[in-house]
Amino acid sequence: MTRKILAALDGSRTSESILPYLESLLRSADANVTLARVTPGGLAKERDVAEEYLKGKAAALESKGACVDTLVLAGDPAGEIARAAVDGGYTLVLVCTRGKTGLKRLVMGSVAEELLRTSTAPVLVVHPIEKGAAAPRFCKIVVPLDGSHRSASILPAVADLAKATGAKVGFVTVVSPTKKDELPVEVVAENIFRNQRKFQKRGLEVEIAILYGDPAGEAIGFAERNHADLIAISTHGRSGLEKFRFGSVALKILRTTKFPLLVLRTVAELKASPVRSRAGLRAGRRALEVVGSVGEVKKGPYNR
Repeated sequence: MTRKILAALDGSRTSESILPYLESLLRSADANVTLARVTPGGLAKERDVAEEYLKGKAAALESKGACVDTLVLAGDPAGEIARAAVDGGYTLVLVCTRGKTGLKRLVMGSVAEELLRTSTAPVLVVHPIEKGAAAPRFCKIVVPLDGSHRSASILPAVADLAKATGAKVGFVTVVSPTKKDELPVEVVAENIFRNQRKFQKRGLEVEIAILYGDPAGEAIGFAERNHADLIAISTHGRSGLEKFRFGSVALKILRTTKFPLLVLRTVAELKASPVRSRAGLRAGRRALEVVGSVGEVKKGPYNR
């Protein structure tokens, strides 16, 4: 099945770290690719420079057999990329994080992190890679699950990727020692085994682990011990000061490791989207259908 990938570039060598990952994905499965760049003011000169840059990168990919379009946008980078993903019906957004830290992140924000909070399409966030580094591969994918339907909403995307690349999959559920009564280990085990059986029916190799402790820390440790190439997780997007006070497990993983991160933001209820367009609302309704059709959704530690 042909998919649509929106790859965000800003003209820097750092942002071009997404290109080796893009090529790795294209070697595994067919996809139509759009390279996008957002200009600050949308001035004619800015647009011309951006278009020339994107066409150069597109030509390099096309020489290897890829089908590539280009898209120049103007305005807020995260908002415009998220809006374009919705309007264009893209199935994956690819972006590189600059790894900002401390107060600069809180004040200025990061395009990658903002996309994780606003995009209704899955977002693959990668870290900068050094020139001459080995081509990235997807051989082992770790998926943190917490027993809720919301956390499992990432699984169709993981199954497709694992099937295309031949990757092995590791499901890990972390139960907080202080919340055993809220999420009994029997329920956790039943859910994780059920998901394992579904993957095995598709011919995928899956190992499972049930751990105790901090969700982010234990998930990272599991990924490190298993030499993961990717962590895939669903998360509930937050806004305002709440996101700074609490953060999410996905953001903790992004900020403290070098693992590429595949994130699907789910919704519990239909609210006004930061992407203020009819297309954004339609995408919100589609996301609501994914988790709303299963009845009441229980929050877990990965949905913060």
